[in-house]
Amino acid sequence: MKKILFISHNLGRTGSEMLLWYSLMNLNREKFLPLLFTKGKGVLIDTLPSEIQHFLPYRENPKRSLRLLRSVLKKVKIDSLEYQLNYITKKNNVDFWYVNTIVIPEVYPIAKKLGIKVITHAHELPFAYDFIGYKDLESIVTSSASLIGCSEAVCNRISDMGRPDVKLLYGFIDLSKIVCTKTAAEVKANTGFDREDFVWAISGKTTLIKGVDFLVSLIPELPGNIKIIWIGGEEDTGIYYYAKKAVENKFPGRVRFLGAQSEEYYNYLNSADAFLLLSREDSFPLVMLEAAALGKPIVGFNSGGIKEFVKTDTGIVVDTWRTKDLADAMMEVKNHPEKFNVDEIKHQASRYEVKKQVSILEDILDSVD
Repeated sequence: MKKILFISHNLGRTGSEMLLWYSLMNLNREKFLPLLFTKGKGVLIDTLPSEIQHFLPYRENPKRSLRLLRSVLKKVKIDSLEYQLNYITKKNNVDFWYVNTIVIPEVYPIAKKLGIKVITHAHELPFAYDFIGYKDLESIVTSSASLIGCSEAVCNRISDMGRPDVKLLYGFIDLSKIVCTKTAAEVKANTGFDREDFVWAISGKTTLIKGVDFLVSLIPELPGNIKIIWIGGEEDTGIYYYAKKAVENKFPGRVRFLGAQSEEYYNYLNSADAFLLLSREDSFPLVMLEAAALGKPIVGFNSGGIKEFVKTDTGIVVDTWRTKDLADAMMEVKNHPEKFNVDEIKHQASRYEVKKQVSILEDILDSVD
């Protein structure tokens, strides 16, 4: 049995964290014993099986003794993160680490010092590279024993940096978790839209990279009965303030920002007639698969992995960055529903079901000595 320490941000509801959660829930326990270290405590931590040990940094730990230990280590100039990861690794006879996303670069020098192999699962395209240092990305690319990309777009960027051995593991979903408890019509009415309105759903944080600002130029290109719901965390940023206030002032009632959702998430997603991606860059969005599992046609800019999923009868990918072209694609979906086969959209989503994809992950884990 291989013992693997998975390292991630928080096991919250972002795409990369959801993929890790699906993996932890479905790994073959006869072959792999997962342990988990996260920098914070996300909402999915408490849903893990009891046999998966979870560790928080000493500074975030609810145990006072461990917070005091960090203070002692700091006084004697011992790095508490290195101390803790070393302790976890040795005590549990961990075989290797699995780092989820490239934006935890601080663990790689520690792994090198401890002589521990690292698998890196990359979910990012080049915009995200700007959030880590030159040397950090160099260390990730050159020192990882194995690299995984969540789409061909991601794999190609990693190959560009001299790692042609990167392995492809597409994002995936657990279809059994996609459950709606209310009818689409009921949720649509409760959202405040009219029956004849055509509703597009967007899911994700209200950030620049997710294209929240595109709303301001997109809405005037669409007729008044086209409405949008934005499901996702509302960021405390100026760009979100700009987009929200501009839309509210110029186009009242056209967009509803619903904030982060948990219990009602799939009800809202299902209440829409179609799904919209405004992202400037997106590796292989989990929300795209979730929408497809509900049979929603997909329209979006060619921002990364979308083109690897969306085909002629499942949606439209716009190769320009003009919101007028995006609006035209949205109207094509609305006016010609016969072109977009709901059963085929659901079938395409089923190809990325968790059990199929986790078996590929297990083969990758098996390949690391």
